[in-house]
Amino acid sequence: KELDKELSSVVIAVKMQGSKRILRSHEIILPPSGLVETDLALTFSLQYPHFLKREGNKLQIMLQRRKRYKNRTILGYKTLAVGSINMAEVMQHPTEGGQVLALLSNLKQAAVQVAE
Repeated sequence: KELDKELSSVVIAVKMQGSKRILRSHEIILPPSGLVETDLALTFSLQYPHFLKREGNKLQIMLQRRKRYKNRTILGYKTLAVGSINMAEVMQHPTEGGQVLALLSNLKQAAVQVAE
Protein backbone atom coordinates (compact mmCIF):
# COMPACT_ATOMS: atom_id res chain seq x y z
CA LYS A 1 0.00 0.00 0.00
CA GLU A 2 1.22 3.48 -0.78
CA LEU A 3 1.95 5.52 2.33
CA ASP A 4 3.09 9.08 1.72
CA LYS A 5 4.60 10.48 -1.47
CA GLU A 6 7.09 12.60 0.48
CA LEU A 7 8.24 9.72 2.70
CA SER A 8 12.02 9.50 2.33
CA SER A 9 12.99 7.25 5.25
CA VAL A 10 11.46 4.92 7.83
CA VAL A 11 12.53 3.37 11.12
CA ILE A 12 11.71 -0.07 12.49
CA ALA A 13 10.82 0.04 16.19
CA VAL A 14 10.01 -2.72 18.68
CA LYS A 15 8.41 -2.65 22.13
CA MET A 16 6.62 -4.95 24.49
CA GLN A 17 2.89 -4.32 24.88
CA GLY A 18 2.28 -2.16 27.92
CA SER A 19 5.87 -0.92 28.07
CA LYS A 20 6.96 2.64 27.34
CA ARG A 21 10.48 1.67 26.26
CA ILE A 22 10.89 1.56 22.48
CA LEU A 23 13.97 0.25 20.65
CA ARG A 24 14.54 1.72 17.17
CA SER A 25 16.70 0.79 14.19
CA HIS A 26 18.73 3.25 12.15
CA GLU A 27 16.84 5.17 9.45
CA ILE A 28 16.17 3.17 6.29
CA ILE A 29 16.36 5.46 3.25
CA LEU A 30 13.61 4.86 0.69
CA PRO A 31 14.11 5.33 -3.07
CA PRO A 32 11.92 7.90 -4.87
CA SER A 33 9.53 5.12 -5.96
CA GLY A 34 8.83 4.42 -2.28
CA LEU A 35 9.12 0.66 -2.76
CA VAL A 36 12.02 -1.17 -1.20
CA GLU A 37 12.67 -4.87 -0.75
CA THR A 38 15.66 -5.68 1.39
CA ASP A 39 16.91 -8.25 3.84
CA LEU A 40 17.37 -6.73 7.27
CA ALA A 41 19.75 -8.03 9.90
CA LEU A 42 18.45 -6.28 13.02
CA THR A 43 19.11 -7.52 16.53
CA PHE A 44 17.15 -6.21 19.51
CA SER A 45 17.85 -7.47 22.99
CA LEU A 46 15.27 -6.88 25.71
CA GLN A 47 14.10 -8.34 28.97
CA TYR A 48 10.45 -8.49 29.91
CA PRO A 49 8.29 -10.17 32.55
CA HIS A 50 6.70 -13.21 30.89
CA PHE A 51 3.13 -13.69 32.13
CA LEU A 52 1.80 -17.24 32.13
CA LYS A 53 -1.91 -16.46 32.43
CA ARG A 54 -2.35 -12.97 30.96
CA GLU A 55 -2.20 -11.48 27.49
CA GLY A 56 0.79 -9.23 28.14
CA ASN A 57 3.43 -11.08 26.14
CA LYS A 58 3.01 -9.31 22.80
CA LEU A 59 6.00 -7.86 21.00
CA GLN A 60 4.90 -4.95 18.81
CA ILE A 61 6.89 -4.21 15.65
CA MET A 62 6.25 -0.75 14.22
CA LEU A 63 7.12 1.07 11.02
CA GLN A 64 7.69 4.72 11.95
CA ARG A 65 8.80 8.01 10.42
CA ARG A 66 10.08 11.17 12.05
CA LYS A 67 7.40 13.72 12.94
CA ARG A 68 7.20 16.86 10.84
CA TYR A 69 5.67 20.29 11.33
CA LYS A 70 5.53 22.70 8.38
CA ASN A 71 8.05 20.55 6.46
CA ARG A 72 10.50 20.60 9.38
CA THR A 73 11.52 17.51 11.31
CA ILE A 74 10.59 17.77 14.99
CA LEU A 75 11.22 15.60 18.01
CA GLY A 76 9.34 12.30 17.97
CA TYR A 77 8.08 9.59 15.64
CA LYS A 78 4.77 8.83 13.94
CA THR A 79 3.73 5.18 13.70
CA LEU A 80 2.72 4.23 10.17
CA ALA A 81 2.01 0.53 10.71
CA VAL A 82 2.06 -2.06 13.51
CA GLY A 83 2.40 -5.83 13.68
CA SER A 84 2.57 -8.02 16.78
CA ILE A 85 4.07 -11.36 17.78
CA ASN A 86 2.82 -13.39 20.75
CA MET A 87 5.99 -14.27 22.66
CA ALA A 88 4.27 -17.21 24.38
CA GLU A 89 3.88 -18.88 20.97
CA VAL A 90 7.50 -18.15 20.07
CA MET A 91 8.75 -19.73 23.29
CA GLN A 92 6.58 -22.84 22.83
CA HIS A 93 7.08 -23.28 19.06
CA PRO A 94 10.21 -21.45 17.81
CA THR A 95 10.11 -20.87 14.04
CA GLU A 96 13.16 -21.94 12.09
CA GLY A 97 14.16 -19.78 9.16
CA GLY A 98 12.02 -16.82 10.17
CA GLN A 99 8.44 -15.72 9.87
CA VAL A 100 6.64 -13.24 7.60
CA LEU A 101 4.87 -10.57 9.64
CA ALA A 102 2.26 -8.27 8.12
CA LEU A 103 2.39 -4.65 9.29
CA LEU A 104 -1.05 -3.06 9.32
CA SER A 105 -2.07 0.58 9.34
CA ASN A 106 -5.32 1.49 11.05
CA LEU A 107 -7.00 4.31 9.15
CA LYS A 108 -10.23 4.57 11.23
CA GLN A 109 -11.57 1.70 9.15
CA ALA A 110 -10.46 -1.85 8.51
CA ALA A 111 -6.73 -2.31 8.94
CA VAL A 112 -4.80 -2.09 5.66
CA GLN A 113 -1.61 -4.09 5.08
CA VAL A 114 1.29 -1.69 4.51
CA ALA A 115 4.39 -3.91 4.65
CA GLU A 116 5.57 -7.42 5.42
